Amino acid sequence: MQALAFPKGRREQGRFLVEGVRLVSDALRAGWMPESALFNRELLSRAIQGEQLLRQLETLRAQDKYHQALIPASERALAAASDTTHPQGVVASFKLPAWEWPGGTERPLLLVCDDVQDPGNLGTILRSAEAAGVQAVLLTTNCVDIYNPKVVRAGMGAHFRFPTFPDMSWERVRATLHDAGVRPERVFAADAGGVLHYDQVDWKQASTLIISNEAHGLSAQGRQTAHGGILSIPMLGGTESLNSAMAATVILFEAARQRRVVDSEN
Repeated sequence: MQALAFPKGRREQGRFLVEGVRLVSDALRAGWMPESALFNRELLSRAIQGEQLLRQLETLRAQDKYHQALIPASERALAAASDTTHPQGVVASFKLPAWEWPGGTERPLLLVCDDVQDPGNLGTILRSAEAAGVQAVLLTTNCVDIYNPKVVRAGMGAHFRFPTFPDMSWERVRATLHDAGVRPERVFAADAGGVLHYDQVDWKQASTLIISNEAHGLSAQGRQTAHGGILSIPMLGGTESLNSAMAATVILFEAARQRRVVDSEN
């Protein structure tokens, strides 16, 4: 499992690492079955949620196909396989997903991550995107690996519940948005230098938000794709800007608010 802490290992094995009681429980609840797992009965028994997960793992282990894959382990073995300093009692691997494009909506809300590099920010963006009702997240080729263990932890289970499409060229991004029914003039980007306030946009229509890199801002390709305009979030006090995760959260929840109003009127 140690190899799964690195992109090369994840690509070669087609799996990614998931640690902790909550994340593994979220995966099972979403219908994902582990490829392998190490678990410590004593550590899991210390909390109610851990006990529940332990019962699930023991039930799975009773099946022939999981008996060799789900292994009771010592704390030392868990620590060796873990990416965290203090493992919670379970480390598992899951198959890398191959998501199908979501259908069934005439006015999708989509998100594009433009070379987002910070793992914690990307995980939080995924979590906020799911909570705000985003249909899918597209990630450009220079984003941090979406299955980086830090991204997975910050995502709080979002990896298991809604579609993400990593390693996309800008050509593919634009083609995907077109196929999804998002017109070029409905593609917006967040950047500190934007002149259009985020709450001045009509988010009730099919729309896409591009969130840019934390250090370098919007890429040239991202800027060229955002035909709808560059958005800013008005700041009070001495704050100049928000990080990418906070900016995405503020804007996406404004979009969600507008969409709820429309839904309540219909």
